[in-house]
Amino acid sequence: MLSVVSNSLVLIGCIILLASLAVVRKITLQLSAGRSCKSWCAMSGLIVLFVVGYLSYIAIFWDQQTAMVDLIVPGIFFFGACFVWFSTYIALQTTLDVMRISDLEHETLTDPLTGVYNRRFMEQRLAEEISKARRYCFQLSILLFDLDHFKRVNDEHGHQAGDRMLIEICNLVNDQLRDSDILSRYGGEEFLVIAPNTGPAEAALLAERLRARIEANVFLKDHEESTAQGLPITISIGIASFDDDNDNDETLIGNADRNLYQAKHEGRNRVVGGHDAATNAGITGIATRAS
Repeated sequence: MLSVVSNSLVLIGCIILLASLAVVRKITLQLSAGRSCKSWCAMSGLIVLFVVGYLSYIAIFWDQQTAMVDLIVPGIFFFGACFVWFSTYIALQTTLDVMRISDLEHETLTDPLTGVYNRRFMEQRLAEEISKARRYCFQLSILLFDLDHFKRVNDEHGHQAGDRMLIEICNLVNDQLRDSDILSRYGGEEFLVIAPNTGPAEAALLAERLRARIEANVFLKDHEESTAQGLPITISIGIASFDDDNDNDETLIGNADRNLYQAKHEGRNRVVGGHDAATNAGITGIATRAS
């Protein structure tokens, strides 16, 4: 009877360890390749060794338990397996909770359509960058741009085509930005780029590069609501840079917005702001042309 109880405890512990292996696999599937994933793979190897040890114990000590004291080791095996299972299960739940929190944070900070940062995050990050610029005398510029005649795209080709165009434009702009630059959707078809460590001349050059890249691209080539040749689009950009007169987020965005309005008023498909600094720096080719 004692032998049956002893072997049953060890065998149940072995089954629990196998269940722990399944839990560890779920954890590794949730993790990206890296140190944590390798650590959990090593954990799987240890559990396999435990299983081999449990089975070896049953094979070696079969029918050798004759006293109650002989149940101590099988009991340790059983509760040790329970501990492993609970540890891996709690780790799995923690991993899933962290991923859910990360997903919620991502959804809170990003625009659901384009995947770029939303206005809420932009306002928070701009305040942080202004604080750094003020404290450490860093340069800082923002670019506020708007799609020209975007309403016409929605009216003539449908809102799905318009949404697709917004996504394509965000991808193009992100390809032109540095890792430190932040692209956010300001509202509707308006987007804002925060460019840390960037003065007026560099901001004007960046803005012209973005404007020219968008103008040269043909959008919606494979969209059913577009023409076979795709659709062209242009953008107008207003620039504002941090200085004594633009030393907070309201004035910085306000000046960028006024420059954007001027770009629209002067014919669209152009950059307004940073031109004097760009000229002084010897930078040519800044767009002041009509569409």
